[in-house]
Amino acid sequence: MPATGVDVGIDVGLISLITTSAGEHVEHPAWYRKAQKRLRVAQRRVSRRKKGGANRRKAVIALQREHERIANQRRDFLYKLSHRLLTAYDHVAVEDLRIRNMVQNHHLSTSILDAGWGLFAAHLTSKAANAGREVVFVNPAYTSRTCYACGQLVLHLPLSQRVFRCACGYVADHDENAARNILRLGQSRWASTSTLVGGAQEAAAL
Repeated sequence: MPATGVDVGIDVGLISLITTSAGEHVEHPAWYRKAQKRLRVAQRRVSRRKKGGANRRKAVIALQREHERIANQRRDFLYKLSHRLLTAYDHVAVEDLRIRNMVQNHHLSTSILDAGWGLFAAHLTSKAANAGREVVFVNPAYTSRTCYACGQLVLHLPLSQRVFRCACGYVADHDENAARNILRLGQSRWASTSTLVGGAQEAAAL
């Protein structure tokens, strides 16, 4: 893809699926949550059918199709989203999340899996390789609690507080602040990589 000269940091979440350092918020479509009524109906049909019978097999197939429909919706949405981002930005910095550890929280596990963060990251990396873009995964520690303007760490910041306020006077959306910090971490990675590549090329020329 042609170069754009623009980089972006991306914060993923459960309220907004992603928030960019440019201030864009993409709402979480909640595919599974919205389909729960249909899934419950399909599951009841399975449980009411006699085991081993033809009607039960049909009910099982119908339930599987509902799950497949949800998976296809998620895959299509994330594919198109990653394509749009890579069209607009040369470099993309994303949180390196430990999703397997996060889903141990039973209160959030369904929403986390429904968000498809891992699938989104996979789409980004695979498409970036073909598009000549670069995606880096950065440590997300304290990105949501660090002031982008002055670097101060705000320890007492509940997740329910959607506006980040710092003593220095900086005020921003909670997720946008995190995305800007993620971008800054990504830019430091890209700068160090460019320095190493430049040094290697100079050494080769000598």
